[in-house]
Amino acid sequence: MRVIRVIAMLAVLGLLFVASAAASAGGAPTATTGTATSIGASGATLNGTVDPNKQSTTYSFQYGPTTAYGKTTPVTTVAGNAGKSVSAAITGLAPMTVYHFRVTATNASGQAMGQDVRFTTTAVGTPPPAAKNAVGIGAVPGTVTYGRSAVLSGAVTGPKSGGVQVILKAQPYPFTAAFKATGAVTTSASSGRYSFTVAPRVRTRYEVLAKTPPPVTSRAITVGVRYAVGFFVSSTAVHRGARVRFSGSVRPSANGRTVLIQRRSSTGVYRTVARALLHATTSKIRSSYSTRLRIRSTGIYRVRMPAHTPYAAGNSRSRRISVR
Repeated sequence: MRVIRVIAMLAVLGLLFVASAAASAGGAPTATTGTATSIGASGATLNGTVDPNKQSTTYSFQYGPTTAYGKTTPVTTVAGNAGKSVSAAITGLAPMTVYHFRVTATNASGQAMGQDVRFTTTAVGTPPPAAKNAVGIGAVPGTVTYGRSAVLSGAVTGPKSGGVQVILKAQPYPFTAAFKATGAVTTSASSGRYSFTVAPRVRTRYEVLAKTPPPVTSRAITVGVRYAVGFFVSSTAVHRGARVRFSGSVRPSANGRTVLIQRRSSTGVYRTVARALLHATTSKIRSSYSTRLRIRSTGIYRVRMPAHTPYAAGNSRSRRISVR
């Protein structure tokens, strides 16, 4: 009996260890390609930002005269839970030639590839231009559920990177107005890193202005917004042929449109089995739906709100209805 108890205790401790390890584990890295600096006739310095996401992560730069790249810088390792400014010097380039490059990062949870960036080498005998500041920007996630937030982050690079005021600007859909300051302002860390948290109510473009001497502006990125779909059923265990009420809400409001009631097939694909009309509620940002469906067999259901400009399609959580 004592042996059995010891084994049981070891099993419990093992489960706690696994749970603790899972809780502290990170995820896949993120990678943002920066700008090339110190560009000469035969060489340049490639820059970027890598967030290891709490795991040991390797990174390198791919470069070449086309987006097929063809050459890679030596692999380097970074770690931590925040974005790291990374760079690599390359040589052996042809003068007066356009080159493409991007940063790539890999850890145990996955791989990330930065966007493609171009630069042009100078003519032979041309002195390298003076280093200039630049600022990058990225979004995680790229699409948020209505009411939730995303983190915009990047780094100021160049002669003046730390202690720089960074101003966030936005351009909501339909993107006809100019970018306007959101009122969000921060200061870059000594590494040049900065971040903002945003909760867009509609698909929105963002850019940042870094007050370096002279000021520089990032490229524009878009954060999408998907519908938030709530889903309830009147019962999760019924007799065969019973009618179950499916109800819930959609944010933002989409009065007059329809939601799709879907059932998961044996292959894991959700198929539409009914539709429900969205009605106005006392809230200006919420519509509701309600319909009844006859249940003949056990199944897993969800509600899907199709995409409508400027919102992406949204799915509710799944619910299992069992037939006794």
